[in-house]
Amino acid sequence: MHLGGKELLQEAARLMRLPVRLDAEMNRLTILDKAENRQLHIELPARSQLLYIYAVLRKLGPERDNPAFLRALLELNLFGLQTNTTALSLDNETDALLVHLYCPLEFLTPQLLVNTIGNFVATARKLREKVENLLIATNQELRRSKSHFSAADALNRNKIKENIRIIRI
Repeated sequence: MHLGGKELLQEAARLMRLPVRLDAEMNRLTILDKAENRQLHIELPARSQLLYIYAVLRKLGPERDNPAFLRALLELNLFGLQTNTTALSLDNETDALLVHLYCPLEFLTPQLLVNTIGNFVATARKLREKVENLLIATNQELRRSKSHFSAADALNRNKIKENIRIIRI
């Protein structure tokens, strides 16, 4: 028996072993991952045949300007091989790194959705750890590259600026 989107969310919420909040009007299910004190969201947009599952992995903040970190995220995201078929994305509006997944409704049963959510929660936990490790590694790399700057480099840069000023006069 094929359930409609709202009924599918309601039945999945009933079967869940995690704390959930169902907003039937918005077709949204919010799940609290107590182990990590974070939420994940499941949304069914109006007239959509896809169900979207997503979670915030972290706020970006100054890491948005760390090209090594962003490159590492892209490499992690390649073909979903290291993300268990989920995808990573940046949300400019909230300055957040998201992990997300979509599922076609036509094949979903409540139990399959619960299993998919369980796998997603486990994947999101592992990805948070991977992302934090990438951030530590790329920040260390960034600090090392900045620490190789010497006093001689500074003097040479100042000479170049002086030469430019002299040429302009």
